[in-house]
Amino acid sequence: MRYIGLDHVAIAVKSTEQSIPVFRDAMGMKPGRSGQSVESGINNVHFPYGDGRYLALIEPLAPGNAVDRAIQKRGEGIYVLAIEIESQEAAKQELAAKGVRLVNTAAARGPIFIHPQSANGMFIQLRQRVWPEDPAGGTRTSNPDAAYRWLDHVVIAVRNLDEAVANYRDKLGFQLTRTAVSQAMGIKQAFFVLEDGRFIELAEPLGPATPIGRALERRGEGPYLICLAVRDIAERIRALKANGVQLIGGGKPGDQVFIHPKSAKGALIQLVER
Repeated sequence: MRYIGLDHVAIAVKSTEQSIPVFRDAMGMKPGRSGQSVESGINNVHFPYGDGRYLALIEPLAPGNAVDRAIQKRGEGIYVLAIEIESQEAAKQELAAKGVRLVNTAAARGPIFIHPQSANGMFIQLRQRVWPEDPAGGTRTSNPDAAYRWLDHVVIAVRNLDEAVANYRDKLGFQLTRTAVSQAMGIKQAFFVLEDGRFIELAEPLGPATPIGRALERRGEGPYLICLAVRDIAERIRALKANGVQLIGGGKPGDQVFIHPKSAKGALIQLVER
């Protein structure tokens, strides 16, 4: 099965109307397509990156649906990671044969989802963008003036890295690229690079007092952060500070820098210069 690239991340929010100014005015993202999906039970708004992919905000249409339950359980924040695949049918057959729990498999053109129970707490959407009857359907429009160039990677917090690696590699079919240990960040890491060069990182804390250790204690396994690529990180830091965005790090050149979840509707967002 081919994992082509990171398509988008959706952040679950209580109100898209109240959340749009946070991402538009404070973070400098330009809204794109928006609308209502009755079938999915959500209002949504897209903020396109430079490469034509996007960040999505999703608001539950009714109390008690899946997005609303996620907000009630974990608060606003990262809800789903969407990955582009080559073939939905091939993915269904391969993953089902390995005992992976799938959602929405009856829909003819999907998308299908990997249940969080089968992905260490990460809800994963699998999207086939190009179909034989519509070969141009997967075309994206680039946005060269966008403040954020692309979704660079996603970090998933796990309790046991060896077990999580075995799950993502052997059951879900991702290609393990390398592992590492970062004493500075207090984590053990495993990297799974997709065909477009973006990647998924699994991270196990070296101790309970580390940032990821504390996140696991509060929220359990699952999405920890997303990382967005920018052209000039110093310029972006200045713009964000001027707009009152709360940042972590970035005090001196070479520092890692993050947008605090309090300034991004519960999502921890790392910035990287690319």
